[in-house]
Amino acid sequence: MTAQPAAPPPSPDSSTVARKTGIPWKAFVFNAFLAFFLLGGVLGILESASRGGPKAVLGFLQGIANFSAGTFWLLALLLIGCFRSLPWRPFAPAIGLFLWRGFAFLPLPAYLSWSTISCFGAVASLGISTWTLLRLRKTNPGGGPWLTAEAVAACPFSVRRTLAAFLLKLLVLTPLLLAYLFVSIQLMVSHMSNGFLSLNLKGLFVECRTYEKNGNQVVLLPTVHIAAPSFYDEIMQTFPADQAVILPEGVTDNQGLLKVKLDYSGVADAVGLSAQPNLTLRRKEPSVRHYDADIADFSKQTVETLNAIAMVIQSATTSGPLTALEALRGFTEPDTEVLIKDILETRNARVVSGVEKELSNFKYIALPWGAAHMPGIERGLLKLDMHKVNQQRFNVFLWDDLNIFKLP
Repeated sequence: MTAQPAAPPPSPDSSTVARKTGIPWKAFVFNAFLAFFLLGGVLGILESASRGGPKAVLGFLQGIANFSAGTFWLLALLLIGCFRSLPWRPFAPAIGLFLWRGFAFLPLPAYLSWSTISCFGAVASLGISTWTLLRLRKTNPGGGPWLTAEAVAACPFSVRRTLAAFLLKLLVLTPLLLAYLFVSIQLMVSHMSNGFLSLNLKGLFVECRTYEKNGNQVVLLPTVHIAAPSFYDEIMQTFPADQAVILPEGVTDNQGLLKVKLDYSGVADAVGLSAQPNLTLRRKEPSVRHYDADIADFSKQTVETLNAIAMVIQSATTSGPLTALEALRGFTEPDTEVLIKDILETRNARVVSGVEKELSNFKYIALPWGAAHMPGIERGLLKLDMHKVNQQRFNVFLWDDLNIFKLP
């Protein structure tokens, strides 16, 4: 009897191939990112609707979820472009949104409150994650909502693709992201300062504005704590000496509530600039009137925040960055509304009332105050029926002035 030839073994199906490849780690990376991204969105929505203790707990859990999502997000970015036919495109919207979250949703903070932005981010994370799961479920043969082992089984590693992807990320995507970041910061600085501050490729600039009422003028001189040495002399020469008064910025501390003095000289020296001096000494001819607040006028929380900031700055100046980071660990996030009311609104109202009192005594009033105060002070002047008659731009510093951009 003639022996029959043995039947050929059945061809392995895709699931068998997937099992032979071992643990589908590439699919795990993308799935883990999406799972933590989705969890972060859910926790963010719950956190925004909570109060008190539950809000703190949910915020902590959301931080863990976001950190985990960030870890797998970075791994997913490294995988993209290194493997042929890797099905990463359904994850692209989630990857892009997470990157935008890393940029703090710039420039949205200039136009919306952070609570609104956080809620928007959580809802967007949940929506895009759900969309990704539905898309995966539609394309998967088994109808599952996750990236399967079969989908990544035939995705071999390629050295040439890896090199090309690295060059694309380094030479194209990175400059585009840096340009986006710079433009976003430009928009934020200009919008939040109402144009008193502006950034461009040359450096940082301020705009001095003059307001008039019945022949009397108020000159708004926006200042910054650190600038080129010539900046402070230039802005203080913009108003006449005769019939003039300076209402300087300068919070007093009659009760000694500040444990450490806010001193920016160390930071200024480190970057090759100068700390803001006493501006009234730069113009000795005009009179000086003080209308700023005292530390005792602020809430206890604001005083603690100022002490914490001063401690971080002092640590960075005297002991270096590592000590400053240690001091930063003890920094408790303050209530933003309370801080804005004490640091900005209360003091702005006082100096505007000072302007109203001195208008009948002096022809020219100069307000050399921080640029952050200028939008509020300007609104106060408009309520006094003053109108703008002049504006002049001054250079705070050029990028070339900074030591950090100079070769050793």
